[in-house]
Amino acid sequence: MELDICSLGNAIVDVQFSITNEYEEELKNLQITKGSMVLIKQDQQNSMISQLINIYDKPLMACGGSAINSIVAASNFGSKCHVAGKVSDDEHGNYFLKDLTNNGIYHSIIPTKSDRSTAKCLVMVSKDAERTMCTYLGISNDLTEIDLSVEAIQSAKYLFIEGYLLSSPSSLEACKTAILAAKKKGVKVAISLSAEFIASNFKAELESLFELGCDLLVCNESEALAYSRENDIEQAVQHLEHTSDQILITLGAEGCMGFSDQEAFLVEGLKVNPIDTNGAGDMFAGAVLHCLCEEIDLKKAAQFGCKAASKKVEKFGPRLKRNEYEEIKKNYF
Repeated sequence: MELDICSLGNAIVDVQFSITNEYEEELKNLQITKGSMVLIKQDQQNSMISQLINIYDKPLMACGGSAINSIVAASNFGSKCHVAGKVSDDEHGNYFLKDLTNNGIYHSIIPTKSDRSTAKCLVMVSKDAERTMCTYLGISNDLTEIDLSVEAIQSAKYLFIEGYLLSSPSSLEACKTAILAAKKKGVKVAISLSAEFIASNFKAELESLFELGCDLLVCNESEALAYSRENDIEQAVQHLEHTSDQILITLGAEGCMGFSDQEAFLVEGLKVNPIDTNGAGDMFAGAVLHCLCEEIDLKKAAQFGCKAASKKVEKFGPRLKRNEYEEIKKNYF
């Protein structure tokens, strides 16, 4: 089976609430910084979810994780996608796989019977559209080479890897194996830095992947600065030039910067009324990868990515309705 994108990522169920200023005070009491992504223990996460349900009623749920959100976007834009990940044979694991299928995504995930539960990300969106995430990685952190489908990787146009995986030694080895399998068949490799703390604390692990060959690096400005250990974005770009053939750096509402051997460009952001920034970067990456698989050039792909991300921040939740993806594509191309 020919694929457009094969992806490796933490298999996480997103549990999302819209919160008020009062609960932001509770986050301060818990020493959780607004706008951050932190790893927490399962008991603390379950306690917070129960508290939020009592205050705000049922959450919005979706199969998630950074790479998964990107793949959902690419799939809904028309790409044929496959994901590798790890879930437990539990309620949330089964929900995750069902939601993948509902989004037209192939997978090689076999639920594992384990004491460790499926990963969950508690997403809290404030009134100013800022999102705070508290993640319990659960069994997703146990991804290994065994969980890969080499056949799927080698039948794709792109292999997409999220940086979050590098916090796990076994997942890092799986990423290396996947890249080597991809390169053996001429499959291009795209890597996302994922988060500032990944770019800062796992630089050596990221470098070990770049050394195997990276065709596209996607990151935001803070991640670029953290990885390069520079204070100026121009200096950071010079540092990043050695990591990948093509680079896209998102700038939030300001758009994005792009670099390749052929060109450097700036795509201006679109003015919107933001409601929820959660998933905007993932939407950007998924839209870009879809375009590249359609042999659209990097600048136009970045423009489409910014357009898609701008539509995402106008909506609550990590993704859009299926007809909204179709409408974005119809109005752009």
